[in-house]
Amino acid sequence: MDIGFSIEMVIWVAVGGRASLIGAIIGALVVNFARSFLSEKFPEVWLFFQGALFLLIVTVVPDGLVGWLRYRSVDQVRSLLGLQKQLATYPRLEVDPEVENERKNFE
Repeated sequence: MDIGFSIEMVIWVAVGGRASLIGAIIGALVVNFARSFLSEKFPEVWLFFQGALFLLIVTVVPDGLVGWLRYRSVDQVRSLLGLQKQLATYPRLEVDPEVENERKNFE
């Protein structure tokens, strides 16, 4: 096995996601599509694009695409849309109507 192909497989896994087989498959599809598309337009600099893609994924999305979809995508989409994450907390006892009714019944 050639060292370049081994490095390319590592990039597949990094792009797709390290924690699942589907991540590696998605990473292989994305990288090979990018190679087909970009090597037609820029055949001499494909390896630079591949290195830049690897650096971008490792720094911006360290869990890969599948990890991002699984753990962070919902929160980031909500923040982009301006929706706040609603926390499920208990209301203060002073403003809770059920507590107020119980207090009135015991008095």
